[in-house]
Amino acid sequence: MTAEPAALAALPLRERKRARTRVGLWTALRERIERTPFTDITVRELAAAVEISEPTFFAHFGSKTELLAYHICLWRIETVLASASAPDGAAFLRRFFDATAASVLAGPRMWFEITAEVARGGGVCAVLDVGAAERLLVFGTPAALDVEITPQAELFARHLAVAAAHGELAVPVDAAVTALLAGFYGVPLALGESRLTDLGQAYAAHLDQVLT
Repeated sequence: MTAEPAALAALPLRERKRARTRVGLWTALRERIERTPFTDITVRELAAAVEISEPTFFAHFGSKTELLAYHICLWRIETVLASASAPDGAAFLRRFFDATAASVLAGPRMWFEITAEVARGGGVCAVLDVGAAERLLVFGTPAALDVEITPQAELFARHLAVAAAHGELAVPVDAAVTALLAGFYGVPLALGESRLTDLGQAYAAHLDQVLT
């Protein structure tokens, strides 16, 4: 994590302190989940890692699952930032999946835990508020302030509609959204952790079936 001291300093102290606590809890979860199953990570140990009490944890997040949802929101900001230089439509989607592959490789256990929670219907895809101080603390760029946290299906539908208008879509938009969502979660599962180094190529091949 890098920060923009001037931009952060311009924000109220209370907001900066809140951001450091929330981002600290997120960092603690990211570190632990790569070596400990999500169900075995306790709120107590996450709170202790940031030197706060358990009640203070719950003042920021309603549950561990909500903290996982917070990770997904930060991930969405990260991948949109990584894809922002590509034109809307097919090019954006290809860049988005490339960024996703890099993210999965950086934290594979996190990815598989998220997929399991999505399958359980745990509400981990909820759109949460991520404040300006949190965005600056995590991403270190004011560009992060302008990224809208958009549900995955909605983001795909928006860019697939642009692709369709440019004659770059092989199937109807609704079917393409379903196909991309299936591949988004299913391709890493099909590869398994031992073959995740092939994820970028596998995602590209899946996109080729949807995009002309």
